[in-house]
Amino acid sequence: MFSSIFLIPISIYFFSLIFFIYGVRYGIKNKSKKLNSSTKSKNIDCSIILCVRNGEESISKILNDFKNQTFSGRHEFIIVDDNSTDNSAIIIQDYANIDQRFKYIKSNSDRSNLRFKKKALNAGINVAKYDYLLFTDVDCRVGPNWISSMLENYQNNEYIIGYSGTLPSNTIISKFQSIDFQILMISAYSSASLGYALACSGQNQSYKKSLFKSVEGFSSIEHLLQGDDSLFLQICRKIKKIKVKFSIHPDSFVESKTHISWKEFIIQRMRWSGDANIMWKFNISFFIIVLSTFLTNLFILIGFISLIISPFFMNYFIIVLLIKFLLEFSLYILGIRKLNIDSVASQFPIWFFIQIPYVVLMGILSFFTYKLSWRGRTL
Repeated sequence: MFSSIFLIPISIYFFSLIFFIYGVRYGIKNKSKKLNSSTKSKNIDCSIILCVRNGEESISKILNDFKNQTFSGRHEFIIVDDNSTDNSAIIIQDYANIDQRFKYIKSNSDRSNLRFKKKALNAGINVAKYDYLLFTDVDCRVGPNWISSMLENYQNNEYIIGYSGTLPSNTIISKFQSIDFQILMISAYSSASLGYALACSGQNQSYKKSLFKSVEGFSSIEHLLQGDDSLFLQICRKIKKIKVKFSIHPDSFVESKTHISWKEFIIQRMRWSGDANIMWKFNISFFIIVLSTFLTNLFILIGFISLIISPFFMNYFIIVLLIKFLLEFSLYILGIRKLNIDSVASQFPIWFFIQIPYVVLMGILSFFTYKLSWRGRTL
């Protein structure tokens, strides 16, 4: 009886893993030749938008990355100060005084009912001179060809998903985060390759200002803490039936901050899981995948506990655990090879076993995202 309750969600989860594996293989078979950043992107004008909330420790690094871009088309860097209480505003203004490409604006210039990062983004988008928009975060690093390599993807596409990853250190948390983020990005690449884009990251994405305005921006998700990436992607797909492309050019990849503590990492993922918790309103299929992921890991976690009490469920538990490992490991290995990203495969078993209670914990904590704060401000 116990195992039959979980049979359907486990089957759905395994099918979704096979779907992602197929998507990676399909995407590689149909990928175009490596992009030449010296061609089409020259004809595109672009506004790069960066929102900053108390980012004085890292902002100079990303602004220097912007300053060193090789992109030759017309472009501007709109840096939105989201009511910072540190020296972020001074640093931004120093860059704006030296380089006219840098534009300093305040998030409170936006008069909408939006809150937090979406309000800051909206303020930046409203003043953008160009139709093509490119986004990253203050704690990220980008290479010199980032702009051109992202814009090269606009060939009958209207939304570009960029890869974002972290570099692992010697700590367990950084290794877990690195693999976890890689698998999320591999899954995003897979679904986009099959024409059914499920997720993206605000750390590296691009879309047109005209698209943003045509779906009335973030108005339908103005009450949410997050939502500026994957939920907004689903809104665009649902309303405008857009074509989405995942950028596979290595120069377009972004390196994001590695969290140094489990608490910091868990809080970030709580915000993300809060989006997943309401995904049924925007993409029911994606929500079913998320739910089946939670229930599969819950089954395994209960199985661990049950083995201590009684070996009755041992056969079911071992079979599910082995199939899950084989499918997830296959997806990971195939994905890192096809996207040509650094592998930490030797640490995969660590990620695999930590991920089981982690997914269950995130599923439970997703109902408490209203208690979270974003850079010092509560919802």
